[in-house]
Amino acid sequence: MKFTSNKNSIKGLWIYVVLIAFLVGVVFVLFSSMFERNAPKIKVQNEIYWNFQKSISVEISDNTKIKSYEVFFVDGDKKLKLETKVIKDENGVINLDILPPQFDEFYKPKEGSLKIDVYDTSKWNFFKGNQTVTNSKIIIDKKSPVANVITNSYLLRQGGSGVIIVEINDENLKDYYISFNDEEVFELFPFYKKNYFISIITWPIDIKEFKRVNVVAVDLAGNKTEAKVPFYIKSFKEKIDDIKISDDFVNNVSKHVLENSDMNVPSDIVEAFVKTNKELREKNVKTIREVVKKNLVNGMNTSFDIKPFVRLPNAATFAQYGERRHYFYGENKIDEAWHLGMDWASVKRADVQVSNPGKVIFKGYLGIYGDTAIIDHGLGLGTLYAHTSSINVEVNDEVKAGQHIANTGSTGAVFGDHLHFGVLVQGIEVNPNEWLDYTWMKTNVTKTINDAVKVINTK
Repeated sequence: MKFTSNKNSIKGLWIYVVLIAFLVGVVFVLFSSMFERNAPKIKVQNEIYWNFQKSISVEISDNTKIKSYEVFFVDGDKKLKLETKVIKDENGVINLDILPPQFDEFYKPKEGSLKIDVYDTSKWNFFKGNQTVTNSKIIIDKKSPVANVITNSYLLRQGGSGVIIVEINDENLKDYYISFNDEEVFELFPFYKKNYFISIITWPIDIKEFKRVNVVAVDLAGNKTEAKVPFYIKSFKEKIDDIKISDDFVNNVSKHVLENSDMNVPSDIVEAFVKTNKELREKNVKTIREVVKKNLVNGMNTSFDIKPFVRLPNAATFAQYGERRHYFYGENKIDEAWHLGMDWASVKRADVQVSNPGKVIFKGYLGIYGDTAIIDHGLGLGTLYAHTSSINVEVNDEVKAGQHIANTGSTGAVFGDHLHFGVLVQGIEVNPNEWLDYTWMKTNVTKTINDAVKVINTK
């Protein structure tokens, strides 16, 4: 009996040890990082347009490490493994470029799916690891968009404006615009009928070399078409204007403008002037661009009823567009800048009337421009009224031609009471003389639009 009892005790002890070992093993499996149960993550689009020219970028990540991955193009029963290129592999993150498949000339699928199958290094799932599988729809598109120039204005001057009307067509169209020298981008607006677009552009005065103007269309698969817009061009002959800067002007004007613009005011005369004329000017120009770009309305335009703008009545012109101002303090040149509008002066606080209907998109203090209003006239064309003493319209107001909107003044960085009148093309100040000229507008705007309508109607 005693022997039997010892034998049962040993057996019970073994069962206890096995049970403890089992529980320890379960706890280890449940809580050990070796058996983590978080599946890998795959960052990939649910729907992919692919032209089989460029690779597809995919990110795979996991809390531990990636053990294996496979990528397939699937079309019904056909399954083709795709080659990949590792761009980055660190800390459980792999960035892949999935290379385009190579098909024989007789197999031309129009769509399919991209299957990505990933395992991590976890010992979970009977040492296989955690698995993630994604399936993304593939739309195959190898056809480039149609992009044709219908009509455009004949001559484009440096600092001047031009009108372009184009046809753009693609069932998977993503983006379309006009580019100048691949530096400036101008929006296109729907025009007259479906697939036709219009844009007013400029050759910015601060870009000396004219290289090219292109209409650009890009589809969702990355196919891109560029069509050259033909222009005769004419450079701008700048007029140099030397201006002496005095202590009184800096102390009473420049520093005051910096204070009103919430900027630190240097005590040094030259530093204060240059900060106003360069740093603040750049900030103000950026604000103008942003305000206009934000308010571009992408609506259908069957007509563009803008008439020539009218100068301030009974006013003398004190400064022209495109003057290159060189600023001197004593005998030393301290800065230079473009003057990009028309300065008109008559009597103090003269009435300012708007020549064409539009929408007020900015009202406020604008640094060197002082109290300023900007009006949008459509198709990215705007007008700017600066240095005013008062503005009696509000943002979002619709104004009519001939409406009194402001009074001239001497706010901002100016010597005296006058109006700075600027014309904006998608936020860039252009030569107002063109938009004040009936003949120029008839030839370059009205005729271009009417000719486009005739061409479109024959298609």
